[in-house]
Amino acid sequence: MVSAMASDSPPINNHTSPLKGYAKGLLKPFYKGKGGVLRLRDELIAESDAMTQEAIDFEQQHNPFLLSIGLVIKRHGDQGRRTVYLRWRDKEQRKMGDELYEGALLRRDLPESVRETLFGIECERCLFNGRAGLINQELRNVRLVIERLDRAKDNFHRDPE
Repeated sequence: MVSAMASDSPPINNHTSPLKGYAKGLLKPFYKGKGGVLRLRDELIAESDAMTQEAIDFEQQHNPFLLSIGLVIKRHGDQGRRTVYLRWRDKEQRKMGDELYEGALLRRDLPESVRETLFGIECERCLFNGRAGLINQELRNVRLVIERLDRAKDNFHRDPE
């Protein structure tokens, strides 16, 4: 036990996880100690950066069509280390929200093929935003874990009073 505390990484609980598949993969870095958590943070940041480019590509792919019916999709979010979300906007970019998409679907002047295309875009947008939300939340959690591990190490190495 003393040798585990003397290293830079905290002791690891080596019990086997009852989780299977996706959940096990999501939690695996936390069984590997601080090094695993740091690698997870770096991978999440890289994925967040890649998703910013994916959002730009999404806008460029769909906005020419969407402009023809008075809508656009725009990136929305902090400029800091946060994955952007995709939001519906009117073409003047004064209004934002899902109700713009919902309103477009209810328009009687739009052919069924346009409504189907809108539905496909919305499904892609929802999946993208789901990934963005997961990355944002996991980055917050990972940063908090790293901060707490650092604090625990600092407290351990402090001279007792």
